[in-house]
Amino acid sequence: MMQNDTKPQSMYALVQQWQQSGKTQKQFSEENHIKLATFMYWVQKHRQINVPDHGFAALTIRQETLDSKKSPKLEIELSGGIVVRIY
Repeated sequence: MMQNDTKPQSMYALVQQWQQSGKTQKQFSEENHIKLATFMYWVQKHRQINVPDHGFAALTIRQETLDSKKSPKLEIELSGGIVVRIY
């Protein structure tokens, strides 16, 4: 039986096994003798550490892009209907 003080690396390995198993969290936790609430906690922790960074991305604009003013060269549509156009 797994203890609640299991190292995070071990629990993350189990989370990865579960993701590949195709089983529900309940099925997987029962088969591995882990309380469902405990397993759900570690699944959430695993998701939090594996969220990609949504920081800024570099944007390079070449000179030939700047020379043509006919249409936007970059258009970003934001929520709420806001559109940012760069010519």
